[in-house]
Amino acid sequence: MFFCFTFGLDHFKRKSGHQVWHCPNCSDHSVHYIKSNQCFTFCFIPLIPCGGTKHLYECSTCGWINVNQPLR
Repeated sequence: MFFCFTFGLDHFKRKSGHQVWHCPNCSDHSVHYIKSNQCFTFCFIPLIPCGGTKHLYECSTCGWINVNQPLR
């Protein structure tokens, strides 16, 4: 019998809060505050968080990412 297991590091993002800002790149009203973690995964299941949490602002339309809060 042969079993193939996958493991590695992956980034996981989750939205935090309900506020939405205007994107300075595409001018769309779709910038969300997100938290990003890097986790050790086994068979695509996050098991152990590695490193700290990054707090970012990301536009879901154009993909713009920044650590500073955009202007309203």
